[in-house]
Amino acid sequence: MNREIYVSLRRTCMMMAIFAGSFILVYGGVVALTKFVYIYFRGFIPDFNENILRAIFYALSIGSFAASRFLYKKRYSPEGLKSRLKDPDALVRHLLMTPVIGMALAEAVLISAFFLFFLSAMYVDFIILSILSSVMIITSVPGVQFLESRVNEASRGA
Repeated sequence: MNREIYVSLRRTCMMMAIFAGSFILVYGGVVALTKFVYIYFRGFIPDFNENILRAIFYALSIGSFAASRFLYKKRYSPEGLKSRLKDPDALVRHLLMTPVIGMALAEAVLISAFFLFFLSAMYVDFIILSILSSVMIITSVPGVQFLESRVNEASRGA
């Protein structure tokens, strides 16, 4: 594969990351509007224990983060790429789907933050999980050199 393909893959991943990041702004806007328009908003289940809600949604978010890291290591490993080296189309699909999966898991973190806010009006927790989601989106975009080195490493081992 030549460098133009890697550059094109990175550009496509960047566009997807911008699209996924725009959801953070949309959800943040809804949270800000709710906070400033309905100043007495306490969530839809305000009497529920906040620690239990935090534990549930933070566990889901940490699980999504761990799953994305595990999938990246597995899918970008030489063993994960070796079987796809013979078919360039399959390799490109594989290299393109890996960031998509990571961004979907990042969106799961963002949705968890949004639910946590609406259930119990936890603004700070929304911000923390939104930052985690942003980090996951940013780290899901592979660099050109990273892609080249992984594919070259896999082809040397084949």
